[in-house]
Amino acid sequence: MNSELQSRAEQSAEHYVKNKLGNPAYFKTVSFSALQKRRYTTSLDTSLDAAGVSTSDHRRIKAYVDSENGQRPDLAVKNEKDVYNIQHDKLTYYQLIYSFRTDSAGIKKLMKYRLELDTACNVINATDISNVRIKEQ
Repeated sequence: MNSELQSRAEQSAEHYVKNKLGNPAYFKTVSFSALQKRRYTTSLDTSLDAAGVSTSDHRRIKAYVDSENGQRPDLAVKNEKDVYNIQHDKLTYYQLIYSFRTDSAGIKKLMKYRLELDTACNVINATDISNVRIKEQ
C-alpha cells in the first residue's frame, strides 16, 4: 500500500480510538498492521460469481442484470444500485489492525482494534479484538 495512504490511515485510526476512549491520560501506540484493501460483497456479486461473470466486465454485468430483472422484477432496484456501486468502485474499503496500550484503573492493558476505513481514511467501523485470536494470512 502507498505509504502516504498508510500514514493517513494510521493517524485517523489513532485519533478515532483516542476520542472513543475519552482521551485517556496514558495512551501509547504499539503497532499498526499493513493497510489492506477490501471490497464489500453484495448479493449481485454472488449471483455473478455463480453465472461466471467477472465484476470487471461491465458489459456482461449489464446483460446479466437485464436478464435477471426480467425474471425477478422485485430485485431490479437493488440490482441497479449494486451495478452502480460496482462500476463506480463504491464498495472499496480499507482494513487496519491497531494495537495500543492504555491504563485501565491502574492496570496497563494491551488492546487491539480492527478498523474499517473508507477511501478517504475516515473510520467506518471499529471492533475491539483484544481477546480474539487472529489467524495470520
